Amino acid sequence: RSSVSWQHGYGRDVLTAANAMAVDLEGYQRAWRLRHAADDGLMLQVFGEELPELQKANPALIDVARSYFPHLTSSTYEALAREPDNLKVEKDRCEREMEQLAVQNYSAFIGSAEVTQGVKQEMSSIRTHLQEMAETLEPTQDTIAELQSKAAGLSVRRQALRKVLAQHTAVLELLELPQLLDACVRNQMYEESLELLAFCNSLLQAHEARGEEIAVLSGIKEQVAVQRANLKDALASQLKTDIHLPACVRIVGFLRRVQRHSEDELRQLFIEHRSKFLESHKQQVELLRHSRGSVGTALRNAADLLRTHVYDIGTQYKALFPQDDGPLSVWLNSQVMWLVSLLRHHVLPPSTAAAKASQGSAKIDAAQLTTVLRQCVHASSTLKRLGGHFFGAVASIFEARMEQHCRDMLDAALLNFHSELGRYDWVPSTAMAGSAPESGWLHPQALELTRHRPLAVLANDIVQVFNELRQCTLYGLRVAVVTHCYECSMASLNLLRSVLAQNLRPGSPQSAEFHKLCRNFADILMPLVAAHVEALFGAAARLDVDGIVASMVPDLIEDIQPVEAEAVVADAAALPDTEPATELGVEQSPEIGVGPASEAP
Repeated sequence: RSSVSWQHGYGRDVLTAANAMAVDLEGYQRAWRLRHAADDGLMLQVFGEELPELQKANPALIDVARSYFPHLTSSTYEALAREPDNLKVEKDRCEREMEQLAVQNYSAFIGSAEVTQGVKQEMSSIRTHLQEMAETLEPTQDTIAELQSKAAGLSVRRQALRKVLAQHTAVLELLELPQLLDACVRNQMYEESLELLAFCNSLLQAHEARGEEIAVLSGIKEQVAVQRANLKDALASQLKTDIHLPACVRIVGFLRRVQRHSEDELRQLFIEHRSKFLESHKQQVELLRHSRGSVGTALRNAADLLRTHVYDIGTQYKALFPQDDGPLSVWLNSQVMWLVSLLRHHVLPPSTAAAKASQGSAKIDAAQLTTVLRQCVHASSTLKRLGGHFFGAVASIFEARMEQHCRDMLDAALLNFHSELGRYDWVPSTAMAGSAPESGWLHPQALELTRHRPLAVLANDIVQVFNELRQCTLYGLRVAVVTHCYECSMASLNLLRSVLAQNLRPGSPQSAEFHKLCRNFADILMPLVAAHVEALFGAAARLDVDGIVASMVPDLIEDIQPVEAEAVVADAAALPDTEPATELGVEQSPEIGVGPASEAP
């Protein structure tokens, strides 16, 4: 009330001042400043430390104080002294007006009170009903909230499905990529497979760069990785087949584009899978060499395998990987050692009786050995271009086999000679006496050997030895053959001496035929053997005929006839159809010998 009365008084003062000084603009500005500005320091002095609390608790009081303090500070002392009385008068006036207002409008107040009471009751009823409705609708709110959350998820999913539908063709192509890759790999469409893999890589790399986790793309990535491995296996399996250089270049190029192997791993992969292709041919060779009578064929096939497939694989490797020959050298050495092991097992003569018994079923004659030798020479010459010349390692094996074969045949000839001497009745045969020898024989009197069956059988056996040597004549056998022929001749002389000491009486017809046999041995058989040796190995191979004949004097023959022996050697050297031996063997010459043993008496 005091505030309202003050406002009315202040308003009258202002109006009075305005009427008195209408033109006093400075006074109006001063009054406006005093009304709207209060001294904060004065407010603090009046209210003290309670000012912040009053501002929060009763801001209306502070506003009134701010508007009233300028009036107090601008009043004179007399005005301030009269201010309490003025305020009291104003208060009384306001109270009277309030009473008059209440008396005049009591019915309105009563009606307002009744309306207010009714409104309060209605509001209470409404509050009760609202609480009941809230309790009734509370489960519904939970359901609505759940529905809203699900609806929000469905909305997101609907938007995603709409996007998928808009990109249906592209999504379908992505999902079909693994199946398309599988079909291309199975149909050997490797170029198309690599293009699809490149497309998948770019797509998946872009997906990984965005950092998004998309289950479909993750599944496609796994399936593409499986198909990449299948493509690698399919390309590697092609290396196990019989393919040539253009196909190898194409397949290795595909493997490089797959980008699953380093260059060293690619070299090892190539050698490994091409070796598996070679193993199938090696298994066929192994089956042949374990079957009776097929050892020679197996060895020929083994040598031919090195000449063809091994050389092809080596050439392919050098064309594909020209920078590094390390794996090729190791692999080529293993293939050569495989052939060498076969030759050592089947061609090299065994050193023990047990080894001879185990190798007894694998007999190879000179003709088969010659064929195997020529195949080895061809294979070695072919592999020489790859640095795999190996003939020097196997030549000694063939020499040892032919030397053993020659020695065995000469031993068999001695046994036959001994058995023939034991049952010979010393009755000479004259069936072919006086017959002229056919052209090409290495001794003009060769048919004289048929006079005595033991000597004819020995000559036939020795000539058979040279026939075998002629088919596989290695120059390294020269010294060994001469030595074995000399030993065989000396052993034959010992057999003749044993016959002379046991069965013959001096001066008898049997003794005369015996000495005639010895003369034919010295004058015909020994020059014939020497002529065969020289015809096979050349003039450098000479049998010591003079030494052998000299050892027969005086017990077997009485004297030496050198003129006749030298003439036989000269006639043998003059024969045009016989050529000296070379490293690989001699050319086919006229058959040499005195005929089979069955033609002898």
